[in-house]
Amino acid sequence: MATKNPIQIDPKVFDPKSISADTHAFNKYLMEIMRGAPRWWEVGAAKYREMRARGETPLPAATYLDSAEQTSIPSRDSGRDIPCRILKPTNGKSIEGVYMHIHGGGWVLQSESSQDVVLQDLANTNGVLMFSVGYRLAPEDPFPAGPNDCYDAAEWLVDNAQSKLGAPLKYVGGESAGGHLSMLVMLHLLQHTESRYNSFDWKGLILHFGAYDMTYLPSAYNFNPPETLVLDKDVMEHFSEAFLPGMSLEEKKHPSVSPLYANLEKLRGRLPPALFTCGTCDVLMDDTVLMSAKYQMAGAETEVLIVPGGPHGYSMYPKATKGAQADKAMEAVERFISSHP
Repeated sequence: MATKNPIQIDPKVFDPKSISADTHAFNKYLMEIMRGAPRWWEVGAAKYREMRARGETPLPAATYLDSAEQTSIPSRDSGRDIPCRILKPTNGKSIEGVYMHIHGGGWVLQSESSQDVVLQDLANTNGVLMFSVGYRLAPEDPFPAGPNDCYDAAEWLVDNAQSKLGAPLKYVGGESAGGHLSMLVMLHLLQHTESRYNSFDWKGLILHFGAYDMTYLPSAYNFNPPETLVLDKDVMEHFSEAFLPGMSLEEKKHPSVSPLYANLEKLRGRLPPALFTCGTCDVLMDDTVLMSAKYQMAGAETEVLIVPGGPHGYSMYPKATKGAQADKAMEAVERFISSHP
């Protein structure tokens, strides 16, 4: 008798024939604007961040909204605070929960104020308070500085979100490096020695094209477009060298660095629901496929959105951008949040 495959994969979404003409055109445009552009490691991380803020790099400069509120929370390190940014619904929706957002940028670039437009849209659509964390960046502050800031922010929100922000922490999520850090936050909270953290009733993880194995998976080697499509193995290696300087291959496989190696079976019955999304034209495609499969194997409720032809970072473009398919990611987030209030 045939046995049902416990992990279902629809091969059609991975078939290049499923990529629309609009998405092919969008990806071609991204490759063209990346061609010949300066790399952050060539000019230095600090200078590149300034260049991006002025709109002098291929990807557009950030748009800062007046609706955003800059704040800070205490760090575990005396004498410093962690900068954070708050965006509340501006369309009259009531705030039903706090969404802790962790930005991407390869642990080197961007900040808590890099994605005001996208985060405001998430706040308005879903009735959540977006709380974006300005964790320390490499190479100035390599591992574990960035993760520690995210852990401190998560603990602060567990303790203070209801009293200081008017709603409880419900969701943690991010993109790329932010997806990686969000998964580490989940593991940190569930394995905490204090019960108020390890038993906290949060509602879900929202993970867009995260990096879950810092030693790289086959898609990093096998995805070879004619030009760099936002992220490739060479770019990944420079980010990794900045974030994990001098770390051996075995050290990079530690679950505190690469969450794919975490023993999720020990957390069976306690893992929060998770939404994973990724495009098929992304060097981190295997990270999403394997991490989501491991999550399902541990009995956790798991939703996976695979976007044919989606490049790395696809969800961060304006929803109306032709071919980017960011609207698919935002619709998936809306469904996920409405299903896990």
